[in-house]
Amino acid sequence: MFGRKKISVQKMEDDRLLDNIRQIQQRIGNTQRMINNSVDVDETTRIKLKLDQLKYQFLYLEARRRKATAKATTNIIFGDEDTFLKQPSRAEKHW
Repeated sequence: MFGRKKISVQKMEDDRLLDNIRQIQQRIGNTQRMINNSVDVDETTRIKLKLDQLKYQFLYLEARRRKATAKATTNIIFGDEDTFLKQPSRAEKHW
């Protein structure tokens, strides 16, 4: 009522778009790991991977067009691992 901020529809849809991007990104990573670790890969799996990559590209460009920003920090570079332990220190960067 008074003093409460209303969440705009655009913000809600941007959040939903970013969630979809994260889900597709995880699915692409899982599928690529499966393809790399298996000997014989079905053609439908390769087609699904290509389709997910195209969906990701489309949604990514849409998010860029909307100038959508994420609320939380994402681990795009390092994946689901603990990023604090994986990042090099300043001394290691110079070597």
